[in-house]
This record gives sequence, structure tokens and C-alpha cells, in this order.
Amino acid sequence: MSTTYLLTGDIGGTNSRMGLYGIDDDIPLVVKPYRNKDHLTKKEDGIFEKNIIAPFLQHCWETNTNLAALENSQIVACLAVAGPVQNNSVRMSNLHNLVIDGNAIAKQMYCPKEPYLNRIKVCKIINDFVAQGYGCLTLKPDEVRELNPGSLGKIDPTGPKVCVGAGTGLGECFLTPDVEGNYSCFASEGGHVEYAPRTDVQVKLWQYLKKKFDSKARVSVERVVSGRGLANCYEFLAKEFPDRVDKAVHEAFEKAGDMQGKEVAVNAKPGTLCGEAMEIMMSAYGCEVGACGIKFIPTGGLYVTGGLTPKNIKFIEGQDSPFMKAYHDKGRVTPILKNVPIFAVMTEDLGVRGAHKCAEIEYERFSSGKAPVAAKTASKTDSNSAVMLALAAAAGDAAAMVVATRK
Repeated sequence: MSTTYLLTGDIGGTNSRMGLYGIDDDIPLVVKPYRNKDHLTKKEDGIFEKNIIAPFLQHCWETNTNLAALENSQIVACLAVAGPVQNNSVRMSNLHNLVIDGNAIAKQMYCPKEPYLNRIKVCKIINDFVAQGYGCLTLKPDEVRELNPGSLGKIDPTGPKVCVGAGTGLGECFLTPDVEGNYSCFASEGGHVEYAPRTDVQVKLWQYLKKKFDSKARVSVERVVSGRGLANCYEFLAKEFPDRVDKAVHEAFEKAGDMQGKEVAVNAKPGTLCGEAMEIMMSAYGCEVGACGIKFIPTGGLYVTGGLTPKNIKFIEGQDSPFMKAYHDKGRVTPILKNVPIFAVMTEDLGVRGAHKCAEIEYERFSSGKAPVAAKTASKTDSNSAVMLALAAAAGDAAAMVVATRK
């Protein structure tokens, strides 16, 4: 009799965090991160499963003696990947345009003789921020910080939820409940809406970024609110105020490669260009989160996630922080945000948690003999459901909202 394990992956632009679970486990048996630039060095069919999945599974079986024999094991996988999902695959535009294809992984299309990959029976691909959204459903009170006092007590268990998180990029998603209170999560590309500068210096930043990225009329908010965005802010300030540049910091910044944002963050001290860059980014971050609060009115909770949040909480927490000042600066509609419970998420494993939840769903479908939901259908259904929800809400059609969330 086969023993089933759940394989999860939280695949971002910088790192891939892999996990292996037993069927009844909420805590992973094995977790291991991989730095993408060290393993995904080029666009090649099957490179992700060859250079990350197979080595991870080999690591699991070689280091954990409690696992069943490999030949007596089967694996159900769910990978949460940065990028829009179509046909159960995703193209990683920030990583050589390589494709991670769940159907190809489950069929061992590119690595037919790899013994560890041969144990994978199902591989579901979901958007990485959809996984973050599902991960928010697992949060405990001690894993968040209330950004508005009393937020925990304001949560409406029937209200919509929104998740916004800055890391390598800027992700956004929203969740709505059905009549039984079960939430469904919907993907969004809200991180690519227009950046709205709010000060004279930020207007100059917008002009600088427009020229840098050869844009005629717009700059994406992700160009400012993300790890790369933080680097963009510093780069602009260094050119705008050359007499304030710290030569040692600037030299380290120029050598930091894709870790330039981190270099700015660790040097973000008051009165420095790095500190000013952090304040600009956090102000734009709070502004965008506040915009989401106004658009969705997420009475079920507005969750600020992503790798930048716990690492830079001092720029987010507190009513006088750059983040919260911008969050509340919404003119005549500012009072709306007082009723929105808002939290900074202090744990960084939401993607893995969400992928685990989806892997459980896929296992239940697999073990019951049901065919995996066709990715193409699922992709269209996700989009159609979001439209149905919006139309239903406008029409007050509760029945249509239930149908939309259950599809």
C-alpha cells in the first residue's frame, strides 16, 4: 500500500521554499529554501523539476529515515509560483521567462527516468499570492501586529479579506466567503496599477522611473513598492542628491546585484539617503494598501504580508509611521478605513501554508478518484467567478455570489 506525501513550493522571484508534509500533518516534515539564481540559471524545459524538485525530494529521503520507502510512496504537489497561471503552468517573466508546467511535472515529460519525480502523481500550479491569501486563513493572533488598535476585535467573519504584500515584487489578492463561511481566494495583478506620487520629490522620482523604464505615460507601483522598488528609490536619490551619497554604502549598493534593496534597508538610518528611500517606499506602500482598503472595504481583515513587512516593521507600525500616515491620508473617505481591521503579518511562511492547503484539496480529489480540475477551466473559472462576484454584489444577488465562490 502506498504512503502519500504532500509536496509544496513557494516559488518567488528570488527564492523557492520547498516543503514535504505527511497527509495528517500541519507541520512540514522537511523544509528547505533554494536561491533561484543558483539553480535556475537559464530557460530550459524541465529545469525547475530537475534542479530544485528532484534534489529536494532526494534530500528528504536521504535525511529523514521515518519516510516510507520511495518505491512505496506517492506525492501530490502544489506549487505556488510568482506570475499569472494559465493551463496549469506559469511563465516567470523575472527569471529568464522559464516555464513551470504542472502537467509536465506530473507526467515526467522532461525527466522521465528521474526516480524521485516519478513518484509525483499530481502537480497543481497556483499563483503565489493566491497561496498567500489562503495562508492568511491560518494566522494566529500572535503572528500579526494590529496596525490600527482593536483590529482583532473588528474582524467580521463574513466579510471580504484582502492581502497585500511587498517582497521581490508587489502582490495583491482578495478572498470572499460562501454561505458556510468557507473562503475562496482570487488572484490579482494589482501590484501593476499606476504609481501615484504624493510629494514634489516623489513626482521627480516618477519622472526618473518613467525615463528609466522607457514608459510614455505611466509607472507601475511595483517599481516603487518592492525590494527592487526600494533600490529604485535609492538610485534616484543618489542621482538627485549626489553630495549626500555615502561612498562606502553606495559602493556596496552597486555590488549587491539583486540584493540592492536589502543593502538599502540595512543602511536605512535617519538622515541618510537610504533612510529617505525607505520612507518614500513605505509611504507609497501605505498609500497602495489604503487604496485597497477603500476599493474592497475588507471588513474580514486587511493583511500586509511579504518579506519586507516583518523585516521593516518599524517603518510600518505606529500611527506616525510613513506607512500609516499615507494609509490614512484618503481625504473625505478616510473614515472608511477606521472600520477596516488591518494587520502586519510577522511570519514569512504564508505561501507555504497556502500551498499546503491547496495540496490537501488536490489530495482529497485524487484519493476520491476524481480527475484533477483542468487548469484551463480553473483559470477561466477563477476569472469568471471574480466577475460574477462583482456583478452579484452590485445586484444584491446572494445566490449568484454563492455560485461564483463554489465554482
